[in-house]
Order: sequence, then C-alpha cells, then structure tokens
Amino acid sequence: MVLFFFILLIAEIIAFIITKKLMRKNQAKKGFRIMAVIAFLVLFVITLKFVLFPPVKEIPVTGEYKIASEDYWVDEDKADPYLADGTLRQLQVRKWYPLDCNVQRPVIIASHGSCGTIDNNLTLYRELASHGYTVLAPAHSGQTANITYKNGKKAGPSGIFIKQMSGLNPEKDAEKTFLLFKEWMAIRIDDLNAVMDAYLAKEGETKFIVLGHSLGGSAAYAIARVRSDVLACIALESPFMYDVKGVENGTLVFDDSDYKIPLLNIYSDSSYKYLRTWSQYKNNAKFLDSSNKLYTNIYYPGIGHMGLCDLSHVSPVLSCLFSGTGQKVKAAVQLKRINDDCLNWLENTIIK
Repeated sequence: MVLFFFILLIAEIIAFIITKKLMRKNQAKKGFRIMAVIAFLVLFVITLKFVLFPPVKEIPVTGEYKIASEDYWVDEDKADPYLADGTLRQLQVRKWYPLDCNVQRPVIIASHGSCGTIDNNLTLYRELASHGYTVLAPAHSGQTANITYKNGKKAGPSGIFIKQMSGLNPEKDAEKTFLLFKEWMAIRIDDLNAVMDAYLAKEGETKFIVLGHSLGGSAAYAIARVRSDVLACIALESPFMYDVKGVENGTLVFDDSDYKIPLLNIYSDSSYKYLRTWSQYKNNAKFLDSSNKLYTNIYYPGIGHMGLCDLSHVSPVLSCLFSGTGQKVKAAVQLKRINDDCLNWLENTIIK
C-alpha cells in the first residue's frame, strides 16, 4: 500500500514537470497555469498524506473484555518548565479500561517516548485493557508530539526540549548528558507521581505496573526506584537514566544496585548490539548479563526503535526515518508479538 502511493507520488511529480514544460511551450494563459499548479499541490498533499499515513486496520484485541477509553486532566502544583509564563503544569491522561470486569488487576501507567503521543503504544494499551487491566497514559507536556489541554488548547513539543535532544551526546559530553538525564527524570517522576496519586485519591488503594517506550521506559525505571507501590516495570528500549548519579573522569557513573521488582527489558536492532559499548546503556548491559531472576530481557531482530511502538503501524515511512533503519517484520505482526510477550510475562510474573 505504501509502495503504491509512493510510486503515485513520484508519477505526479514527473507529470507536473512535463505538464509545466508543455504549458510554457504552448504559452498557456497565466490563470490556467495557476489553476494547474493549485490542482497539483492539492493532489500532491493528499497523496503525501497517504504515503506518510496509509490506511491501516486496527489490530484486534484478544481478551475477553470489551474496552472503552476516556480522557481526563491532572493538574500539578508546579510551573510547567517548558512554558515561560509560569502556567501550572497540566497533563492530559487517556484511560483505557475493561467493561463489566470484576477481576482485580494492578493499574498500568504508560509513559510515551521523546516527542511521542498519548497513544504511543495504543495496540498494547487496548490489548491489556481487554485482559482486565486499566491503563493510564499521560501526555507529558513539552515532551509530546501533541497534547490537548483542559481548555481545548493544543500544543506540540517544546523548542527547548527539541534543542536538548538534538544536542545530546553521551560519548562526548558526559556532564551535559548527566544534567539532562537528571532534569528529564525529575519532570517525568513528578508527572507520573501526579497521575498515580490522583488515581489513588479517587479510586482508593491499588498497586501499579509501570510501562514505557524509550524516554518513557527510562521514566518507568525511575518511578520503580522511588515508589513502593510499583509491582513491576516494562521498558521498551530504554536506558536507565535515573540511575546515572554523576560523572567521573568524563564517564557516567551509575547506581547499579539491583532492582527489587521484576523488570522486562525489550530491545530492537537500534540498541541491542550497542548495549556494551554505549555509555548510557551501562546498566542495561549489566542487567542483561545478570543471573538475577527478576530480570527478563527480550531482543526482537529485524526492527528498529520505532518498531516497538504504534508509529510503525500507522506510518511505516516515518517509523523507518526516525529509527534510522528499515523494518523487516510487518508492524502488525511485531506489535502482536509485543502484546503476547508482555501479557505472558505479566501472567507468569505478577498474576500467579
């Protein structure tokens, strides 16, 4: 499907160039030329949309429960660091939950990656909800591709955050990396604490499982360190940012003490072969080699970083561009595999 629209896009460009030359040669009237250009641009934009976001079928859930979703907002009692006017930080939260379910399950808190979305791992959220889990997925203001605030205002990623990401180089500037990791983890920890505390205040005592992709997985590791009501953590290709405690001799220094809860660490081709060489993945490498039975590691070959989230399904082209590599496994197949592995791990580790 993507290939078809891509070929159509190329054909449109070639046809436009030929048509433009013919119009000049035959001295077509200016009004006609303008209309032709407008028509081409409209057709080009429509085709480009289908190249970037081809029509795809929703991946069906396998659980016994029907599911629903709703959005709500959580206000924090601190100024948003990405807003210059001192506005208090506000999070949009999307709640996925099972209908008519009497089974008690831990609540899952899902944190998206850098410039990800509230539906970063939508296929996984829906699948988990169909098996009786409630999933709370916040959009981290300033660090998300898009967020809708309570007043209806929409926003994208902060220029400050984008500049920070583009300037990150752990191998060349460990001190800057440490400071950015510390800043990002403080923001994410406050966000996740706010979401979890708001849920506890409304629903009463419960236990949590934390889940995240990329920076969101780093936040999941972090909240697992600081809260006692977290039962387990699932991280989709994430460095242990919170565990970086300083810099010595130009190298990141980690708290490498064992986690007290089960961790499911998942990797793709984008990082797996670098875990023992990239400095920000020092703890990942240690826990990969550890004999600790609390640690489970899964490597999916043939996919890139974005193959671990739903962007690979809704936009294969953007997924490949952002991953820096192509995907040899069909997105729907890979996302189903993630669903199965996460559910099996939860059932065998938490729901015994």
